[in-house]
Amino acid sequence: MMGDPSLEAARFPDDDPARDWDLAAGSGTRVESAPGWREVPTIDYSLCLNPLEAASEPLNPLPPDPRTTGGGAEERLTFPSRGDIVAGFRIISELGRGAFARVYLAEQVELAGRPVALKVSKALGEEPRTLARLQHTHIVPIHSVHDDPATGLRLLCMPYVGGANLAQVLDRAGARLPSHVTGQSLVEALDQIGGRAPDWDAPRPAGSAPSRSLRHAATRGVGSPSHVRSLFGRYWARLPWWRSLAGTNDICDDEDLTQPARRYLRQHSYVQAAVWIAARLAEGLDHAHQRGVLHRDLKPSNILIAADGTPMILDFNLSAVPRDGGEEAALGGTLPYMAPEHLDAFDPEGMTPPEAVDERSDIYALGLILFEMVAGYHPFSDPPAGLRPQEVLKVMAAERRRGAPSARAANPQVSWGLDSILRQCLDPDPDRRYARAGDLAEDLRRLLDDLPLKHAPEPSLRERAAKWLRRHPECRSAGTVGGLAAALILGFGVLAYSIADRLEVASARVRRSVFRGAFHKCQLLLNTTSGPIESHLPRGIALANQMLEAYGVGRADDWTAGPLVRRLSAAERADLLEEMSELVLLRARARIVLADRSGDEGRRRRALREGIAWLDRVERFDPHPSAALFEERARYHAALGQAAEAHRDRARAATIPPTTSRDFYLLGTAQLAAGQADRAERSLSRAVALDPRRFWAWFVLGLCHADQGRYAEAAADYGVCAVLFPDFEWPHTNRGLALAAAGRFPEARATYDRALEINPNSAEARVNRALTCLELGDPAQALRDLDCALALGRRSPAIRAARAEALARLGRRDDAERDFAEALRARPDDPTLLVARGFFRLASDPAGAEADFARVLRLDPHHARAHLGYAYLLFPRDRRAALDHAERALQTDPRLTDARQVRALLLAHLGDPAAVAEVDRLVLTPTPHNLYNAACALAILAQQIHDNRFLPRALDLL
Repeated sequence: MMGDPSLEAARFPDDDPARDWDLAAGSGTRVESAPGWREVPTIDYSLCLNPLEAASEPLNPLPPDPRTTGGGAEERLTFPSRGDIVAGFRIISELGRGAFARVYLAEQVELAGRPVALKVSKALGEEPRTLARLQHTHIVPIHSVHDDPATGLRLLCMPYVGGANLAQVLDRAGARLPSHVTGQSLVEALDQIGGRAPDWDAPRPAGSAPSRSLRHAATRGVGSPSHVRSLFGRYWARLPWWRSLAGTNDICDDEDLTQPARRYLRQHSYVQAAVWIAARLAEGLDHAHQRGVLHRDLKPSNILIAADGTPMILDFNLSAVPRDGGEEAALGGTLPYMAPEHLDAFDPEGMTPPEAVDERSDIYALGLILFEMVAGYHPFSDPPAGLRPQEVLKVMAAERRRGAPSARAANPQVSWGLDSILRQCLDPDPDRRYARAGDLAEDLRRLLDDLPLKHAPEPSLRERAAKWLRRHPECRSAGTVGGLAAALILGFGVLAYSIADRLEVASARVRRSVFRGAFHKCQLLLNTTSGPIESHLPRGIALANQMLEAYGVGRADDWTAGPLVRRLSAAERADLLEEMSELVLLRARARIVLADRSGDEGRRRRALREGIAWLDRVERFDPHPSAALFEERARYHAALGQAAEAHRDRARAATIPPTTSRDFYLLGTAQLAAGQADRAERSLSRAVALDPRRFWAWFVLGLCHADQGRYAEAAADYGVCAVLFPDFEWPHTNRGLALAAAGRFPEARATYDRALEINPNSAEARVNRALTCLELGDPAQALRDLDCALALGRRSPAIRAARAEALARLGRRDDAERDFAEALRARPDDPTLLVARGFFRLASDPAGAEADFARVLRLDPHHARAHLGYAYLLFPRDRRAALDHAERALQTDPRLTDARQVRALLLAHLGDPAAVAEVDRLVLTPTPHNLYNAACALAILAQQIHDNRFLPRALDLL
């Protein structure tokens, strides 16, 4: 629920350029410039380390870091021990520690042993100055600050209010399942962690032993002094929620009668309790913001729930305050609770200036905390393991810019109003969030008081009506209802009709917008002919099923007559019908492809029959069915042996000549799916000529050119797609594939870089950049990308094999062998893994390589790469046999360029002039490898047949 704790202590590696920054706490001054890093003097990268957890981690999760405490042994701080007296404070026990400080329970000797919480750290930073500005019930106050020159320590004296931090309370209460938690669960969790609040003994002489109650509090780790109640008493009396409890004693034990916060938590639902806590925190946050203080590190472990139930903000170590000369304070925080602009400002390569991280970023963090409380989990996932710090920042910022999920979807007990508040808190655009924490606090209070929200939209009319009735219970009586009904029924009917009409229109447009986004994703997943088809097609089919079900397309009634279609404009309806028609075509085609690949004839025939039934539906609802529909259905009929039906559909298709860009596009996709690449190219070229902005026509034309082996043209097609939709990663990914296939590896890598800037979680771009890096001799980057792909859930044999190759190239052959062995234990007969291991063993273990290739050929006698492996293996000792294997590889896969290179070289060694024809084929795709091997083949042929005519051309190719 808390996210990855390691992100709270993210550290840059020793070889990272961030080492050039001064890591002294509070410095924020760059010592030496590193190439490619922009100057941001206000960012202090030492603050990437989480400072004091303020007793939130009793198991001491982080030892002090030498880089943040001076770096040398002579500068290490010596923290006090139990029983020590430091600056007039006797240490009773340690409550917790973090990277920069420790918190102790202590007694102030000079004030009759007053119990205090003592935060001890190096005498740096401006936290005391910050806290001195703040005097609020829901901010942990400061009594005094003491800098001890003898030890170099700073002692921050605060009242000891007991309790536990919010993270501990939620964890103990089981808030990961919020539907099973109540407000009383929070109070019980608070008591279980530290026990009930004791009363403090009477004052005693300085130097005497700690009182029994103080020893009890130190042992139990929590407690609440009675003076806290008097401190907060006047504030509680002003709150409406407290006055409403004045005459209620139910379910409260005697001690809770004087502790209104505990009473409120006990008597309300868990969601209400969470909202109440967030409202109090927002009030404290607003107080800080009004005094120019930003917290910048809000998270559950920096929120204290006192033993009497009072929520309080603590740990202002990273807060921002105006400095002399108008400088900004250092920018820090905890990554999982940063707003997108905060993450971008923290990124040395980001575009957000530090001053853009303002009050609204704190509001975002508070929204994350409230979401986590009511939904049971953090709204955003942890980034994949193995990323560099800059990549972590980019991944997290990109995910947050896409928006947070709905808390109501995770927990139905979350009201529409609360869901709206959370959406406004977590809006990626700071300008659309709450402008002030006070506005957020007001809306949360209004939500608890059943009042209309003032600063966020109310999405549910039904919920507003229910709130009104709860505010006016007298209106529920039969007489009142009858009288009001007679007076209001006519006006309400008119109003209800008007509202319902507007809601229908809005609902139709929202559903249309959702469908459009899903449809574009389906086009990508279902049109693909490269990559992990077994993964893409099922995902696309599942998404298509959701969209068809949402509109009721598969039901018996006329789905086009429903309000979701009827309330759209004429142009929107026409677009929807066209897109729905294409979606059905793509889905039917994908289901048949998967069934065909399964080898199950029964499944294939069922998929064909279902495809025909769905295309029949399209014919009924599409007012202008395209020729592609009838061509496609004719193929399905023919595959089932229904010749008459196939002939009828072909005849119908012939009567509908394509005229529009859409007609040619649909016809081209159908022809490409049928394996008619030449016809598909003509249709798709016509489609883009008629409408140069038809993105998917360009995209499928790129697939068509790649299928024909015309990779340069495919790269150009995807380049047009990238211009049309520059922020969509797939045109860049596919363009990288085409460039790599054309041998333009540096360009391919740059293109994959762009795809990963757009979506750092694109596993396909990661894998393909890794393969390109292997070609470019950068196995270290390849290994990082492949590890990211594995963390993203891509665990195909090809990725395992590529990772082993990267390890081998890094000289880690033992690790590579272990990787192969582990993968083959799970899939002992996987041909991809066996062939990859065979190539890996060629030089060091020829016998093992031959065993791997032989095993694959026993499983599949036509496996192209296994034959290629045999060709390499036999090349030195039996060139005729090697040539036979190379030719078998090309028979199975004519586009296997490595096999063509080997065949050219073998023919040349054998003095066969047919080598020249192979050279001619190789130079059609002028990659460095092709040109080099073509030149070698010509030189060898000239030597073998004693004919120097081939040498000038060989030199030209080099």
